[in-house]
Amino acid sequence: MKTIIKHISVICLILGLLVLASCSPIDEYNKYKEGGDIVYPAKVDSVIVYPGKNRIHLAMVLGSDPTVNKIKAFWKNRQDSTEVMFSRTKVNDTIDLLIENLQEGVYNFQLYTFDTFGNQSVVKNVSGTVFGDTFQNSIFNRQIESATCGIINWVPPVSSMIGVEVNYINDLDEEQIIMVTNQDQATTLEGIKEGTPFKFRTLHVPDTKSIDTFYTAFKTETIKTIELKTGEYEVISEHNTPHGWMPNKGHKREVTKISDYQYSYILSTDAGNAVPMIINVDPVTLKTSVDLQEIGDFGAPWYMTAESIESDDNFISYCDGIISVRLHIDNLDRSNLWGDFTVAVKLQD
Repeated sequence: MKTIIKHISVICLILGLLVLASCSPIDEYNKYKEGGDIVYPAKVDSVIVYPGKNRIHLAMVLGSDPTVNKIKAFWKNRQDSTEVMFSRTKVNDTIDLLIENLQEGVYNFQLYTFDTFGNQSVVKNVSGTVFGDTFQNSIFNRQIESATCGIINWVPPVSSMIGVEVNYINDLDEEQIIMVTNQDQATTLEGIKEGTPFKFRTLHVPDTKSIDTFYTAFKTETIKTIELKTGEYEVISEHNTPHGWMPNKGHKREVTKISDYQYSYILSTDAGNAVPMIINVDPVTLKTSVDLQEIGDFGAPWYMTAESIESDDNFISYCDGIISVRLHIDNLDRSNLWGDFTVAVKLQD
């Protein structure tokens, strides 16, 4: 009898161990609720990370689970968190989460979904970079190769640059803003006043997916002009009188720079008997003029005077290296030796 009881006890012990062995793992994984096992909501399917300036944007694509209505994000070893509630509208919804006020650096995020019953999914891990002062302090302006006569020639951009903003005042005193693309090698500043400054700044992004643009400080430059200096100029205009003592187109003439706004020019081709003619430049309008003055005294009847007359030909172009003036020539001794014509000369390289 004792032997039978002993066998029964051993059999019960074995059965008990088998029951425990078979039930414990299930109990650990599936905690019973009324009506069945716990439901784990579908986790976030995929995430697109958009870095920014002291912030980051997570675009989280959901799976097909229609009960999911909340996502909670943890970072900084779960010390910080935020969540977003939403209503499902379609399969594979994308939920946007913007996390702001972050320090610059790399972040690891743990994402959990929750369903309408409060059940939590397994984790979805994703990492991303937040940019800030370190990147801001590393950027610089796109370099200028030359800026002459209203045209800026650019040095090729670096990879983080996406464009340049140029500001200037045109000849109508209107502010102009031009956006320069990376493909632009040269930029024309239409109507900019000669010798006036322009300012520019360069736009950078640290990543092609960046939600923020970083700007350099504005830098001011001046459109350079050709220096109209003393030297040899070529006549580019044709006079309308046939006198051989006047310079014809293609002739080379010496121009002397007295100041930025005054030049002397010997009109006569007979240099031995020539008297310099003074050309004045208005510093505001850049219009040229010649006061009534002697331009040659070759002995009677060859006493000649010149005086400028109103014309669009009265100008100086620092960009093209041209001095032009419209003149009325008089011969006080011979009335048939007079006329109106334009003198335009161009600085030779």
